[in-house]
Amino acid sequence: MTYMAIPNIGNYTIALATAVESLGIKAWASTATTPEALKLGIEAAPESVCLPLKAHLGHFIEADRAGVEYAFMINSVGTCRLRYYRHMIDQILKDLGLKIKIFGLGFDGFKPPIVRHFAPGPITFIKPLFHTVLKIKVIDELEVAAWRTRPIEITPGDTTRIMNKLLVELSESKTMAETRSIRKKVAGSFADIPVDKEKQPLKVGLVGEISFLRDKCLNKNIEYILGSQGIELKNFFLLGEELENITRIIFLNQSRRKSLFRITDRYLQNSVGGHALDSVANSIHCADEGYDGMIHLCPSGCMPEVSVRPILKRVSKDKDIPILEMSYDEHTCGVGIATRLEAFADVLMERRKCGAAAFRREKARRG
Repeated sequence: MTYMAIPNIGNYTIALATAVESLGIKAWASTATTPEALKLGIEAAPESVCLPLKAHLGHFIEADRAGVEYAFMINSVGTCRLRYYRHMIDQILKDLGLKIKIFGLGFDGFKPPIVRHFAPGPITFIKPLFHTVLKIKVIDELEVAAWRTRPIEITPGDTTRIMNKLLVELSESKTMAETRSIRKKVAGSFADIPVDKEKQPLKVGLVGEISFLRDKCLNKNIEYILGSQGIELKNFFLLGEELENITRIIFLNQSRRKSLFRITDRYLQNSVGGHALDSVANSIHCADEGYDGMIHLCPSGCMPEVSVRPILKRVSKDKDIPILEMSYDEHTCGVGIATRLEAFADVLMERRKCGAAAFRREKARRG
């Protein structure tokens, strides 16, 4: 049996495994980078490259050692160095004497090279792709439900337990009918979790580089930590929304980037690559929507995200919204991350209390 390694982008690897099987091959994947893979990538990669490349590289080295013949990774355009990383990883793997072949998935074309190579039949190829999109939508719904439920759950761990149970079922689902059945259970499963309905959790947006938004190993399980601290989270990378944006560009010629530039007009007029524009636009949006704060996740040395940090500081000042900058490299400690998040939560809660007190004083003054 031929296998293909999938890069770790969180729970979405479950859906991407179904897409890989549309090519008539088996997927080799995990939903988070393993510490062993990260160690391999750090040892093999140049020191100056960002942590996502090292994580990808280590994953592919592990895959090669497991006998996996193929892999794919996402590419990019613009100033983000990710546009060169597939070729860099390919060369490093060759220098190590490894034979795994890396396909590009993204702007240099997913369908032509990989589909021509495996040449699946039309029905074999198309049906699983529809199933993949359906699984992505279910994962999006699971993520959103978990973000809303975890901060108000009465028994810690209930949300994670339900989430993991449904994800296992989704990974084992072989037909669209089975996946639709799982989708129908999502709302009810989370509604059955006992919650404190009187609690009003803080609301925080999460922006930044995709690998760190989605890989629990790289971001030190930030979503769980925030939820456990009573914070309702919104992670601004949902793959279903990304696919809808691509569809609009292809079929309706509607570029989401133009709408983002309209939001960021005062702060950013040019694209700097990656999802840096999204980070600025979503921070402005959250400030206007009354979020308590924002967290910006950035690998050390990430050119697009580092470039917009001064802009985010300006947004924070102009819009009066705290933005916590989180930088990550191979030396980042999970305990340190948890401590910083706890301190940030304390600051946000104090701001909310002070704001409510000021409101009551103003109301009393006006009679």
